[in-house]
This record gives sequence, structure tokens and C-alpha cells, in this order.
Amino acid sequence: MSTLTGCAYTDLCWEVRTCAPDPEPPPGPCAGEPGTAPALDQCGVFVSENGDDRSPGTKDAPVKTLQHAVGLASSGRGGGEGPTGRVYACGGTFREAITLPSGVDLWGARLCDGGDWSYDGSFGGPNEFTVIAPPVGIPVRVLAGDDAVLAGDDATSMIFGVRAVAADASASDGKSSIAMILSPGARATVRESAILAGDGKDGEPGEDAPSFRADPGVVGNDGADACTADVAMGALPVVTVCDDGIESAGGYGGDGRIERGGDGTSGMPEPAGNPDVRGLAGGGASSMPCSDGQNGADGAPAGHAAGAVGDGRLDIDGWIGLRGEDGKRGDVGQGGGGGGGGKGRGPVNACPTGRPQGGAAGGSGGSGGCGGKGAQGGGYGGASIGIVALQGSVLAVEASKVLGARGGDGGVGGTGQWGGLGGWPSHGGHALATGTAHGCAGGGGGNGGRGGDGGGGLGGASFGIASMSASVTLVQDATVLAGQPGQGGRGGNTGVVDAPGQGNRGPSLFWYRFDAPDEEPPR
Repeated sequence: MSTLTGCAYTDLCWEVRTCAPDPEPPPGPCAGEPGTAPALDQCGVFVSENGDDRSPGTKDAPVKTLQHAVGLASSGRGGGEGPTGRVYACGGTFREAITLPSGVDLWGARLCDGGDWSYDGSFGGPNEFTVIAPPVGIPVRVLAGDDAVLAGDDATSMIFGVRAVAADASASDGKSSIAMILSPGARATVRESAILAGDGKDGEPGEDAPSFRADPGVVGNDGADACTADVAMGALPVVTVCDDGIESAGGYGGDGRIERGGDGTSGMPEPAGNPDVRGLAGGGASSMPCSDGQNGADGAPAGHAAGAVGDGRLDIDGWIGLRGEDGKRGDVGQGGGGGGGGKGRGPVNACPTGRPQGGAAGGSGGSGGCGGKGAQGGGYGGASIGIVALQGSVLAVEASKVLGARGGDGGVGGTGQWGGLGGWPSHGGHALATGTAHGCAGGGGGNGGRGGDGGGGLGGASFGIASMSASVTLVQDATVLAGQPGQGGRGGNTGVVDAPGQGNRGPSLFWYRFDAPDEEPPR
């Protein structure tokens, strides 16, 4: 219960009773700003490049690695000691990636040579910063939730006197370079520090489709000769079954008969609109000779797939861009039409007495070639981002530099496969005497369409800060800059930029705010 001091009372009910506030408690020994507060053993864990992780982390016996110091600061040194919630780090270089629970401060740039661990200004000397520069990984990740040491407003980590330097393409995707990530709900203040991303890696090229042609069509069957049967059955069709299950079939040859030749059938599949009336059947002989089946239409090529368009998205590992679209398969060639059949009787009979009297049969059409396979789209370039702040996190940047560098270029799309050649046409059956007795040839199958070339990947993003549903405050001479974004990848089988299938250039801004996705899309 508070003790009210200096209170003024009155009997008038409409007058307000006033009391002097309780006196403020004196500050504790660990209170104060990073540049002025004393560095005491009871206030934090001490870490030096020359330390030893078997040590207790005191001023006289510091530990060697930042992560071990963070663990002691968040859980206590043992022997019943509670967590100090603070790490004092010497100026120097630590080649390790660290995870920092919200509520644990990292005060770097300490001058440790004299043993007093004082602070002389983060811009005051050649080794002024505590440099965190792992060869692989994200230098600093601030955690929240169950990993936070303190609750409420006190769960904010102060990162002071630190230079976090991300290596090129060192994030977990092997593409991006990100210097710091605040996990969902994490809280951090970056003061008098430098957070520097490296370059992103260029996106991988899309895989080419096979360099050899797709499966070819089959040669049509020849028709039976005249005078071999009263009804010489037309040649059976041939069929190509492609590896995607699509079929192309030549048309049946027309029957060879006595009075009138049979018509062939058209090749399949019939293309939309049957352009140039391709693949039609030949007619059987009547008063006029039979007609040949027509060649099948070539399958339509797939063309270039689209290049990647968009800004990408954020997740717990950083930025995920967009691949170029994969090329589609070319259409199968149409089978040729079957040739018409001949007839045995006319002004002069075609067949000798005592032999079967039917005319020659028509040949079947050749089947079409399979469509070529599409190539894969190019991969996205890696991003370069100083700080990523995820959902519900709180970030403040004060008197610090946060810099993005160069995003990687998007990968070029792969090259599509050429379609298979159509099957050759067949021959109609032979006859001896009359012009109407012979069978007619089937048409050749159409060539398969060329597979589509893959689209180019999205260029890598470059941001100083990228956030998603987070609170970000830039104050007191904060410098936040993006670098150069990556160029979009070229479409497959193109030699110049701005050709079909070109991916978009990566997004670039000093601070980019992403919308939170409704649901997590597949990777």
C-alpha cells in the first residue's frame, strides 16, 4: 500500500483532494544507457575474442563466444543466480551467427584491453564495433514467444555498438543475404550500430528439356493390291502414344471393292478449326479414280512461358521470390488421312477372270509426332536485406545504418524440346489395268509442336528493411538504404533482354512493407 504524503484535504465535496506523488525509487546499479552505465559483473555476462567458454563470463574471466554469453545472460550463470539479461561484448570480430531472445541486451564496442570494459563511442576507433560476421547464416536473429526472457515492454532487446555483416548468399536458402531477422512477436531496438547485408546470388537457370526430338510418328501401312479379295480391307491405322498419354492416329485406308472404292478416314486428333483442311480422308474410286489422304497438321508450338512477375513474400527464413513459369508441352501432330480405295469393275475389268474382283485398298495415314516437352522456368535471384521484421514484431532504429546490397539476377529460362517428326505417308495398293482400280496413298502425319521455353526468374530484391505486419520506427538520424535489385532472368532460347519470357526486375526500396498472406502458399 502506498503512503500518501503531502495530501491536502477539504470538507467541500466538489473540491478535489490532491496528493503529492510517491517518491521515485533510486535507480539500480545496472540502470542507465549503454554508453554511460557501469559495466558490472552483476549486470551482465562478458565476452571477448580472447575469452574461454569454460569461464563464468565475468569481467576478469570472460567467455569466448557470443552465443554462449547470450545463453548465460538469459538463464543465469548457475549457483542460483538469475538471468542478467545483458551481454557486454568487446570490440572485435565474432564469426558466429547468434539468436538473441527478446529481453536480452547486446552491448558491444567495449574497450577491453585495460580490463575496465568501458565504452568510448561506437564511432571512435578502428575496432569500435563488435562485429558479428559469420561465414554462413544470418548474423543476428531476435526471438520471441517462449524464447523471450522478460515479459511486456521489458522484453525489448537493445542492440548497441554492433556491426552485423552478412556474407553473400548466406541465408538458409543459399541465395539471399540477410543481416538480421526479428521473428514474429520479437522486439528490438538497434542503436549506434550498423546492419549490413551482402549480395544475393543469381538465380539458377531453368532446366532444359531434352535436346533430342520428341517421339516421332509411325509410317502408315500400305494398302493391299487389287485382285487379292473381292473386298480388300483398307490398311489399318498406326498410332503414336506419347509419354503424356496423348495419342495421334492416322486414318484408315479405304476398302478396295468391286463396284466402288471405300473412303478413308481422317487423321486424329483433329486440330481446332481444322486449319487448311489438313488430315482429311481420301475418297474412294467411283467414276473417277480415288484420292490420296491429306497430310496431318503440325502440332502447335507452346511458345515462351511468362517471366516471373511480383514482389515475392517473406517467411521465417527471409525473402522468397518467384520462378519463371515452366514451358508447356507442344501439341501432338495430327495423323494423316487414309487414302481412298479402288474398284475392280469399270469399262474394262481390272482383274482377270477367276481371280477375286476387288480393287486395291487405300493406305493408312502416318501418325503425328509427339509434342516437345516444356523447359523449366528460371529461378529467382537472391535478395539483399538489412533487417526483416515479421508479424507482430516491434523494431526501432536509432542513429544506425541499415543497408541492403545487390540482389541476384533472375535465372534464365530453359530451352524447350523440338517436337517429333510426323510419320511418312503410305502407299496405296497396286492394280494392273484400269485407272480406277489402284488404291490411294495415305497422308503423312504432322510434326509435333515444339515445347515451350521457360520464363525468366524474378530478380532478387534489395531492401534496407522488409517488414510484414510489424511496427517499425526510424528515429534519430537512422540511415536506411536499399542497394541495387537484380535484373529479371531472360526467357529461354532468347539472346537479348526484353524478349518474350523476360522476368521482372526485383523490387527495391529503403523500407518495404509486405502484406500478410491469407494462407501459406506451397514452396
